[in-house]
Amino acid sequence: MSPLFQPLKKYLETQQSKMANIVPNRKKVLDSFSDAILQSFETRQKANLLFVCTQNSRRSQISQAFAAAIPQYFDLPGIKSFSGGTTISEFHPNAIQALETCGFRLENQGPPRNPKYSIRWADGTPALLAFSKKFQDQPNPTSEFVVILVCSQADESCPYVSGAEARISLPFEDPKSADDSENPLARYLQTCDQIASELLYTFQEVKRKL
Repeated sequence: MSPLFQPLKKYLETQQSKMANIVPNRKKVLDSFSDAILQSFETRQKANLLFVCTQNSRRSQISQAFAAAIPQYFDLPGIKSFSGGTTISEFHPNAIQALETCGFRLENQGPPRNPKYSIRWADGTPALLAFSKKFQDQPNPTSEFVVILVCSQADESCPYVSGAEARISLPFEDPKSADDSENPLARYLQTCDQIASELLYTFQEVKRKL
């Protein structure tokens, strides 16, 4: 696997050092998440992860990006990440700026409305194409995937997701509340920090148990 961009690698190293701050109740959910990934590996030697929030604009996009980069950080091939919503909006600019601050490289591919963004985390690795979509829409998987509900509203709206082999409820506070504040980036980076540290914990457990 290609090495991660150095700023992103340093960011993940910092967040990995904060994993001890994850509270026991969250660790219990993350352990279930890692077990679901391991079960998928045992069955088919790969795992597809679908992150879902309401608008597929912030938390699910951030989660998808980190769930693409962190397996490479741990040299864990065979994991693919996807995201979707219960409605369609647009990949929010504040979420894009936060990911860039963490060390990802994003490029707007158009069109003007609901544009597609290429997300890169390493040279020589295919880019992730990110845009707002419903969780049932292509290119998301329709079977043999783990669904992760990253907001409480999506969790309530999706009591059952067809085709999912495991369902994980892992809500994060919505950084949208800071959009009209003087410094929304700070709040978005807090969201990135939590998502990154919890996914680092999850994939480290997968690596340890494989």
